[in-house]
Amino acid sequence: MLLVDGVDRAGSGPIRFDSTATLSGYLDPARIADVMREILAPIEHRYVDDGFGGVPVVVVIAAAGFVDGLRDEYQRAAEEVVAESFDGAVRAVAVLNDAVGLLLGHDSDGVVVAGTGSSVLVRATDGSVVQCGGHDWVGGDEGSAFWVGLDGIRAVARDVEEGIETPLRKQFRRSYGGVEQNSADWEARTFRDLAVAGPRMKAEIARFAIGVCSAAAQGDARATGIVQTQSDELATTVARAMRGANWPADRDVTMVECGGMAGDQLYREAFRSAVERRTGGLVGGIRWHAVHDGLDAVAALAGSDLRWPASFGTHRPLVVRAISDVD
Repeated sequence: MLLVDGVDRAGSGPIRFDSTATLSGYLDPARIADVMREILAPIEHRYVDDGFGGVPVVVVIAAAGFVDGLRDEYQRAAEEVVAESFDGAVRAVAVLNDAVGLLLGHDSDGVVVAGTGSSVLVRATDGSVVQCGGHDWVGGDEGSAFWVGLDGIRAVARDVEEGIETPLRKQFRRSYGGVEQNSADWEARTFRDLAVAGPRMKAEIARFAIGVCSAAAQGDARATGIVQTQSDELATTVARAMRGANWPADRDVTMVECGGMAGDQLYREAFRSAVERRTGGLVGGIRWHAVHDGLDAVAALAGSDLRWPASFGTHRPLVVRAISDVD
């Protein structure tokens, strides 16, 4: 997610340019600067074509691909943007993880991201940020579309072995474009293709989460079980994060909820119910704030002073300012 925020020539306030282009997923660190320029290029063209040339600009990028271990690579890329883009009008570039963007942009107590992957962030009483999950599917992603999809695919594989037709098997063919009947050979090939899908493997497996949720909504017991199991896994992750935050037991909190799984009604209801069970005694109550994406959060950050305390640690956003904008 990306936003360019400039001051209107008439002085009426910031002008917002959004892009849904992404730096998420696997990206060769050596290409971060190139990809950042590719994402900015069409927005820069709009900025010039709409007559805003020379107007001060703030760039904020929230990306799942931003982690502390790549801070130096993103720093170099952001410095290039400040030096080269928008004909020198860039005042600052901020880069932060997408979940951190939701946390800060909505000024919430915590964030639950349940999409292709999953993560939970909460603000602790000492000002630090507690993270649980978010370590990709090998070490985390509990309750994500990946795990819902993978559990569903494994159930379909058992159906193929037993030669039985089930709602999940029908949804599998629908999700991956298979024929309607006599498809055991095609299904076996598809299982293998998914296992060796390279950088797209996670996203391709996560595609089947929609099929699992559809089967569950139609009353299929196994699909319903998968949804309940994975939503409970994510709820358990939320409880772990809340325990780490050391909140007073009577504190009411606001949690932002984002991601494709959170957008599915059946999953969302199962998840929230599981959170209520798992967090009893940890908080007074939870107010859920569901959002479709992070653009409003990024817009709020672009209008801020882009300053955050050192207590945020490795979650602290990276900020590169133009020399003229440094205090």
